Amino acid sequence: MPDDFQSRYPGYDVLAKATSPDWDEQTWQAVQDRITGNPSARFLTDAEVSTLEAIVDRILPQPDRTKDHKVPIVPWIDAKLFHDRRDGYRYDDIPRQRDAWRLAIQGFDQTARTLYERAFVELDSARQDEVLRRVESGDAPGEAWQSLSASRFFKSVLCVSVVKAYYSHPTAWSEIGYSGPSSPRGHVRIWIGGVDSWEPHERATRWDTE
Repeated sequence: MPDDFQSRYPGYDVLAKATSPDWDEQTWQAVQDRITGNPSARFLTDAEVSTLEAIVDRILPQPDRTKDHKVPIVPWIDAKLFHDRRDGYRYDDIPRQRDAWRLAIQGFDQTARTLYERAFVELDSARQDEVLRRVESGDAPGEAWQSLSASRFFKSVLCVSVVKAYYSHPTAWSEIGYSGPSSPRGHVRIWIGGVDSWEPHERATRWDTE
């Protein structure tokens, strides 16, 4: 992200809708749960959390935010695993959900140690990125990757989970101008490019002209 990053929705804060006609009490409670309902890890170990956090920070970095203001991602992955909430399908080259995540986290460390003789969390960003590239391409050393497809897990499980967790958080909604759950007001202009009068309007930045 460039140092002079400019938001397309400057000053927009979706949480300002808390007392507006857009959200009823039930919707506001659901939004608050998304903000505060990220408990400490209950499935992953502390070491697994540290490794996964380092991986997530390279996939979706948030350099413009302090640690306390970053969108939490790993807690929501852990909650999904703790409750074993599945997607209703599974790739034939990926084990069951809980087994797959544990194996994959081990695999990232095994790849890092094979290539650089250090755990993933101990590598600098350039070497971490190289580990991620090897996993993404399916060319990652490590015993764990013999039990699941490295490329499939990276592209279809890990990255998808990271993006879903990020964009389900109100901070990300404000960032992209999303007005959040439309209950009870709903939307009228539902065609492509249609924006209701109470929704934020996108502003062009200098990046559009370069």
